[in-house]
Formats: sequence, C-alpha cells, structure tokens
Amino acid sequence: MPGGVSDYCAQLAAGLAAEGASVHVWAPATDGAAPSIDRVTVHRLEGGWCRRSLMAMTASLARFPRPRRLVVQYVPHAWGRRGLNLEFCRWLRDRSRHGDDISLMVHEPFYPWRLRDKPTRWLLALGQRWMIKQALDASERVYVAIPAWERYLRPYDRKRPMTWLPVPSNVPFVDAKGRVSELRARLAKNGELIVGTFSTYGPLIARLVREALPPLLQGHPDRVGLLLGRGAARMAAEIAAHHPSLGPRLVAPGGLDAESLSLHLQACTILVQPYPDGVTSRRGTIMAPLSHGAPIVTNTGFLSEGTWSETGCVALASGPEPREIAALAEGLLVDPDARAELGRVARRVYDARFSVKHTVRRLLES
Repeated sequence: MPGGVSDYCAQLAAGLAAEGASVHVWAPATDGAAPSIDRVTVHRLEGGWCRRSLMAMTASLARFPRPRRLVVQYVPHAWGRRGLNLEFCRWLRDRSRHGDDISLMVHEPFYPWRLRDKPTRWLLALGQRWMIKQALDASERVYVAIPAWERYLRPYDRKRPMTWLPVPSNVPFVDAKGRVSELRARLAKNGELIVGTFSTYGPLIARLVREALPPLLQGHPDRVGLLLGRGAARMAAEIAAHHPSLGPRLVAPGGLDAESLSLHLQACTILVQPYPDGVTSRRGTIMAPLSHGAPIVTNTGFLSEGTWSETGCVALASGPEPREIAALAEGLLVDPDARAELGRVARRVYDARFSVKHTVRRLLES
C-alpha cells in the first residue's frame, strides 16, 4: 500500500540492499504488487498480523541462520486488532528470547490520554502503553522518528539508548525543468505567483489552512492557490464557500503519482505548511518540499525538533498562529531573493541531515 511507513520501508530496503545486505520484508497481503527491488524479498502475510500469520512468520524466519536482525517499523494501529494487537507484542518478546536481534523504529508510540474521550478510548490508550512496553523490552536498539518521542517513551524504558532516525521524503525529485515550466504556465496562465500547500487536511490542519491561505490571495489577483494532497478538493471547496471570489483561483488537482507531485511541488512559488503540534521530520508533507528545495513557511510547536530553528531551512513562525504564518509568507512572496536563498538552504539541509543515505548508514553502523 503506497504512502507513509510503506514507502519508508521500500526506501529503507532498497538502501540496505544497495549496501550489500540481503533484505526480507514481511507485510500484510494487499491487492497491489510489491515493488521489485534487487536483493529484497517481500513475504506477504495472509490475514494481516493475526496469530496464524505470526506462526507462519516464525517458521519462515527459522529457515535463516542466526544472527537474525529484525527491524520493526512500529505504529500501533498498523498491527490491526483496532490498535490493540497484544499478540504481536508478545510475539516480539518471544523472538527476543529465542535470540533474534530486534531494532525498534517508533513512528508513533501510542494513543494519547484524553479525558473527554469515551471509555473505550481510555482502554486503547492503556493497551497501547502496555504494547510499547513489551516492544521496548524485546528490543536491543530503539530508534525514534522525532526526538520528542523519547520523553513519551522514557517512563516505559529508563535505560535503553534511543536514537533519532529521521524519516526521509517519499517523493523522489524529478529533474525536468522544461516540464515544470509547462506546468507552471498551465497553473498560472498569466504568470501569477503560486502559493502552494501540501496536506491530507485533517480537521486541525484544515482550520489553519483556511485561515492562513486566503489573506495571501485576497487583494492579489497576481496569485493563485495550489492545494496538493488527499482531501485537497474538499479543502478548496471549503475556502471558496467562505471566500467566493477566491474560487476561480484555487487549484486542487486531486490524487497525483509521485512524479506528478514532484513537478507540482517545484511549480510552487512558496509552500505554506501549518501544523498544530509544530513542524517535525515525521511529516511527509514537510519532508517532500524540503527535499525539493522549496521555500517553505511553517511553524514550531511542542513536537518540533531544534533543526528547524538552528538551520534556517524554513521560514518559521513561533506557533500555529495563522496571522503570523501568513505574514511570513507575505514577506517571501514580495522578496524573490529571499525565496531563492531559503530554497537553497532547504535542499542543502535535507541532503546533509535527512536523506535516506543517513538512515541506512546509522542502521548499518549500529
């Protein structure tokens, strides 16, 4: 299944295989074909992460000589059972007791405690904390998608080192300046500036986009808005409902493959990327434009890494405040030199800190 952790696994497998490793990937069966990668074998689990599949995986692993290193991409809801697959975590403990070397990559730790939730959600939050405790106890090494996860995990493992392993972009850069120019001419027929945003437009982010994007277009007929990602058409319709005059200048091309998405990201003059919890490297919607050297306006928050303020690779608001984000974006829209420099820094920082080659190197060195 394309997207998110699935794309990350494919990148990681390809990178490890390119370094000479023999890579085997176990994943639930899907309708689509697995990508064909040299030295990478994909094993499909019929029935997902159920007991029968786990027994089959145990038998499959037994055919390989020890030492066996299992790199587990941990997202609690990915294991099925409505986010409470206790069996899978017991299986990890069993594999550890039988001598397998387990490396745990925590993309998401657990569901948060929320007093206003229904009691079934309280059980989910409790159960997922038990799950992560079992997974941590089974692991030799622990990696986290963002440094902030360490403070969430420490109550369940006070001794084991935890290493930040940033998640790279899953949108490869397409080097096709001519095609980007043609696309830009179609999107902005009169040479308008293109104000982009890339998201899946969940409720919290949608609110920020609704408030930050319109001020950048209102009173500026020389600008158009480009909304990328799943849910973009719905987001454009919501903005147009509140600001009818902007409707003709909002473009939402719908679902795009990776190549088309790369071209659209390159066509943007700037990208406005607000996040209620702050920009982090676990967000594919920030890593993709960063890897493309796009000028990005975003905001810090309680999950943000220090990298964003330390490197100056994005224009950074002090929080998820739409007016501050819009003001920073406005400053870039009227300053082409500042945009060009910000884009150069973005690409340089991505290559130096976030590229998949760094992820592969850290895994091989540990």
